[in-house]
Amino acid sequence: MSSKSKGHDSTNKQPKFDFLAHYVEPWNWLLPFTDELNKEPEKRNKYKHLAPIYWFMSLAYLFGSKAFIVVDRFKYEGANGGLMGRTTLLRNFGYHFFLKGQRKKIRQRICQAVLDAQKDGMDVVGLGALTKAEWLTEGGKRIVDELGADLKIPIVHGDTLTAATVIRQAKKLIETYKVTTPVFITGATSKIGRAVVLALAEDGIPVIMHTASKERFAAIRAETNGHAQYLSMSSSLENGKDCQLWITGKAVPYGKKLLPYIPEGAAVLNFSVPNPVPDKNFSLRPDVKFCEGGLLSYNPLKTTLRVTMRMKPGITYACHAGTMVHAYKGWKHHEVGHVDMATIPETWQAAEELGFFLPPLGVE
Repeated sequence: MSSKSKGHDSTNKQPKFDFLAHYVEPWNWLLPFTDELNKEPEKRNKYKHLAPIYWFMSLAYLFGSKAFIVVDRFKYEGANGGLMGRTTLLRNFGYHFFLKGQRKKIRQRICQAVLDAQKDGMDVVGLGALTKAEWLTEGGKRIVDELGADLKIPIVHGDTLTAATVIRQAKKLIETYKVTTPVFITGATSKIGRAVVLALAEDGIPVIMHTASKERFAAIRAETNGHAQYLSMSSSLENGKDCQLWITGKAVPYGKKLLPYIPEGAAVLNFSVPNPVPDKNFSLRPDVKFCEGGLLSYNPLKTTLRVTMRMKPGITYACHAGTMVHAYKGWKHHEVGHVDMATIPETWQAAEELGFFLPPLGVE
């Protein structure tokens, strides 16, 4: 880790972090009010009689002046006395992000939530899925730039730990299923995608990068430090039809438009949000092993976390855990923009020290 990143002094107060997220589907409005749906989101149909209410609230939040709501405060036991966390939700739902007229307002809400976390004594703020759309936050960099001197605490996208998790799950799948073909990856030039292909190439694993950008492909290939021969480019999904392992890092093409290109008996490891192959499509391809790559396991008995955002207790998003790692280590630098490949090993080691580990393949 560079000199800009100082380690945590265990004699100090418990590190505090805030994970900033947003509602996804309208029924998510119910999550802060019921433990059942957090633990068993599949039971949401029990509450469908409340649909008029949560749809109305999703519209009210779109036009309302209040930017966010703190929905959980919890403790996570771990090394050096543990961490104190809070979960903050923007008053925005998934479909809001497709409304171009709302983008400036959403960025303003993110900035307001970050400053509130800072005022509340948080040491780190994680942006999670709010960094996935480059047009919104530029991987968090735009939030750092807009807040300028008013920002006194680090902003974290969590992609470093997510990339480390995807890399390890990919290698696990290659070993488990004895994959001998190149790995086919969509979203290959994204922040996480770039880190994954560079790590696989360094290990001598051939990768076909699905991208239409020759410039981005060439830039990543130039970073391989003598392993460029393991990376090739494809602008067509057809070239993945013989690949035994697919890694999906892009939400489009979606569902039935993507499935015909995945070969029989293949494994698919996803890190895209949203997943381009939702679980409702799994029955269409029972021959394929679908796995989520951006998740980590933890001991649910070691935390008072209540609002898990549709994740069953014991499973969380790697970007969430990445925010916790940043707080635990006491790092003061912003984690925005590209993933720094040199920081991946230390980030993964810190996650293990906090008790995070890979979930079984196929766990969601």
